[in-house]
Amino acid sequence: MKIERINDWFARRGKWMVQRRWLVLSLSILVFAIGFTGLRYFKVSASWEDYFLEDDPMLVKTEEFKDIFGNDNFAAVLTRCDNLFTKENLELIRELTNEMMDSLSYADKITSLTDIEFMVGSEEGIAIEQIVPDTIPSDPALLEGIRRKAYLKPHVAERLVSKDGTLSWIILKLRTFPEDSVWNKGKNAVAPEVLTGNELEHIITKDKYQKLHPKGTGLPYVTAMKMKWISKEMPRVLGIATLISILILLLVTRSFRGVVVPLVTAVGSIIIVYGMLGYVGMTIDSGMVMIPMLLTFAVSIAYNIHVYSYFKRQFLIHGKRTQAVEETVREMGWPVLFSALTTFAALLSFLAIPMQPMRFIGIATSSCVMMAFFIAITLMPVLLSFGKDGKPHPKVQETGGRWLDRKLEKVGIGVLKHGTLILWLTGVITVALIYQFTKIETAFDVERTMGRKIAYVNNLLEVGESELGSVYTYDVMIELPDNGLAKSPEILVRLDSLAQHVDRYKLTKRTTTVLNILKDLNQTLHDGDASYYTIPHNPEEVAQLLLLYENAGGSEAEYWIDYDYRRLRLMVEMNSYDSGETERELNDIVAHAKKLFPKATVTTVGSIPQFTAMMQYVARGQMVSFVISLLIIGILMMLVFGSVRIGLIGLIPNLTPALVVGGLMGWFGYPLDMMTATIMPMILGLAVDDTIHFINHGHLEFDRRGNYREAILRSFRTIGTPIVLTSIVICTNFAVYTTSESLSFIHMGVLSVAGIVSALLADLCVTPILFQKFNLFGKETNTNETRVE
Repeated sequence: MKIERINDWFARRGKWMVQRRWLVLSLSILVFAIGFTGLRYFKVSASWEDYFLEDDPMLVKTEEFKDIFGNDNFAAVLTRCDNLFTKENLELIRELTNEMMDSLSYADKITSLTDIEFMVGSEEGIAIEQIVPDTIPSDPALLEGIRRKAYLKPHVAERLVSKDGTLSWIILKLRTFPEDSVWNKGKNAVAPEVLTGNELEHIITKDKYQKLHPKGTGLPYVTAMKMKWISKEMPRVLGIATLISILILLLVTRSFRGVVVPLVTAVGSIIIVYGMLGYVGMTIDSGMVMIPMLLTFAVSIAYNIHVYSYFKRQFLIHGKRTQAVEETVREMGWPVLFSALTTFAALLSFLAIPMQPMRFIGIATSSCVMMAFFIAITLMPVLLSFGKDGKPHPKVQETGGRWLDRKLEKVGIGVLKHGTLILWLTGVITVALIYQFTKIETAFDVERTMGRKIAYVNNLLEVGESELGSVYTYDVMIELPDNGLAKSPEILVRLDSLAQHVDRYKLTKRTTTVLNILKDLNQTLHDGDASYYTIPHNPEEVAQLLLLYENAGGSEAEYWIDYDYRRLRLMVEMNSYDSGETERELNDIVAHAKKLFPKATVTTVGSIPQFTAMMQYVARGQMVSFVISLLIIGILMMLVFGSVRIGLIGLIPNLTPALVVGGLMGWFGYPLDMMTATIMPMILGLAVDDTIHFINHGHLEFDRRGNYREAILRSFRTIGTPIVLTSIVICTNFAVYTTSESLSFIHMGVLSVAGIVSALLADLCVTPILFQKFNLFGKETNTNETRVE
C-alpha cells in the first residue's frame, strides 16, 4: 500500500473542507440536532431479564415458570428494635405491613408477624387466625400471650421473628410484572421493578417507621437502589473526567479551540450515537450506560490531540494556517482513520457475547469511535482554518520539533541502544504475568465487586447476615409426567429430601415448598403434636388436608403447587450471592433433583440462575471477544500494510496490555465480572492506535529515507508527543473510576490505566526494536545514521 497516495487523497479532502467550511459546520449542527432529538426515545433498563436475548433458554424457562406460579421476585423488609412484643412496635409493624400491601403497585400477598396464615385446630378441623389480634393490647400479660403464640410453632417463628425477639421479617410476594410493551408508554414510564423498589424505599424511609430501623431487600429494591446510586455516580464521574480533560487540554494546547473542539467531539459523538440508538428503540442496562461515554471522551480527545499537535507543529514551522490545516489532514487523516477502524473492529467483538448489555457496549462504543473520528477529522481542521497566519517559530523551524519532540527522540536513541536488554526484561515480565493470568476467578460477589462503602450494598449485606433476612431467591420447578402426581406422598417425601439437601448449602438461608403448609396442617389436626409435623403417608389424607386448607380460606398453597397437581415449586432464599458458589450449588441441586425425580423435568429459574448464566456468558464471551478482536486487528494490519509479517509483528506489543490486565487481576484477586470483562477487548482497541501511528509513520519515513534508525527517530520526534499525550488523557479519564465507592469501578480504573500505560511502554520500547530487528519494510537503501545534537 502506497501511503503517500493515500495521504494525497486526504490532502484533497482537507482542501475541500477548508474551501467549504461553512457547509461542513452547518451539516455538523444538523446531524447533532437529529441525534439530540432521538435522545428522548433512548431507554435505560435495570431488569436482569433485559440482559438476555429473547430466545435465550434461561429466559424462556423463567417465563414458563411465571405463567404457572407468578412472579419470582419479592420485596421484603427486615425490622429491628429492642422488643417486638410491645403495643407500639406491633402497631408499627402492622402499619408497615398494611402500607406495603396497599401502596406497592404490584403487591400480591404479604407475610409478617401481624399478617400470616396461622393455622389452629377447630371443631370443623382447622381455622386460620392471626398471631396478633385486631386490637393490640397494652396489658403485659396479653402481650406475653402474643409472644408465646408467635413461638408456638418453631417452623413458623423462624421465618418471622428472631429468637431474641428483636428482628422481624416482612416479605411481600409480587404480581407478575407486565411486558415491556405494556408499561413502557409515556414520557416518564418507569420499569415495574424500579417502580416497586422506589415505592418500598419511599415507605421505609418515613419518619414514623425509623424506630423499627427498617432495611429493604429483594431484587426490585436492589435494582431501584442501584439505579439511584448510578444516577448520582455517573454525573459525578463524568464531571470529574470532563474537568480533568479540560485541564490537560489547556496544558497541552494552550488554545481555546484546542479545548472546546475535543469536548464538542466527545459530547457530539455520544449524543448523535445515543440518539440514533434511541430512534431504533435500543435499551441499555443502567450499570453499563457510562462505559461508552468514558471511552468516547478518551478517544475523542486522543484523536483531536493527534490532529491539533501536528497542526501546531506545522504552523510553528512556517506560520501559514491554511497550509498547516491541509498538511495536518494529509498526514493525520489516514493513521487516525486506521486507528478508528481497528478500535471499531475490536469493540464490535462484544457482539459475540449473547447478552444485551455487552452487545449494546459493542454497538455504542464502536459507533461513537467512528463518529469521533469523523468529527475530529472535519470539525477540528475546519475550526483551525479560521484565523490569521502567524510567524514561524525560530527554534521549532530550526530543529523541526518542540521540546517534548526532541526529548522523545532521545528516548528513541536509548531504546535502540539497549534493545536486547529491553527484550529480555519484557520476556521475564511476560512469563510472570501469564502465571498470574491463570489465577483469574469468574465471580460476582456483591461485597467483592461493589463493596460495603456503598450504603445500599452495606444494608443488603447486613440483611443477609442477619438471623432472618435474605437477599435474593431462586426457584426449582419440578414438572412431573402426569397430572395428580404432585400430591402423591412418595413424590412429596422426595421433595422434602430435596429441600433438606438444599438447606445444607453454604448460601441457603431457608427453603419453602408446599410441604410447609401440609406439615403444619397435619400437626394442627393432631392437637399441635410436633411429632406430626410430617407428610401423611396416605394419598387420601393429603387430598383431605388440601381441601380443609382451601375451605378454611387458605390461599398460600397456589404459589407452591399448580392446579393440575403436576408441578412443584421449591423456593430457595439466599443469605448472599457469589456466582462461582451459586453455579456449583445450582448444578448440584439439578443433579440431585434428577436422581429423586428421574422422570420429571427439573429446571432452576429466576433472576439468580439468570445472572449466574450471564457470568458464564461473560467468562466465555470475554475470551472469544478478545480473540476475535486480535484476529480482526491482525487481518486489518496485514491488509493495510500489505504484509502478513508486519501484521503479526504489529500484534506483539498489543498483547502486552491484555497480559498486564489479566496478570494484575490474578495478582490482586480482582474477579472477572460484568465491568472488568469489558476491559481486555476495549484496551486492545485503544492500544493498537499507538502501534498503528508508529508503524504507519515509520513506514512513511522509511520510504522517504531508506534508513531504519533515521525512520524510527523521526517517528519518535513526529508522532511521539501525540502518542504520549493521548495515553495520558485516556489514563486520566479511566483513573476517574478510582474515585468511586464501587470496587468494580475502582478495579476497572486501575486495570484500564495499567493496560494503557503498558501499551504505551510497549509501543515506545518494544515496537521500535521489532521495527529494526525484523526489517519490516525491506532492506535499507541508505546506511547513513542520523545523530541528535
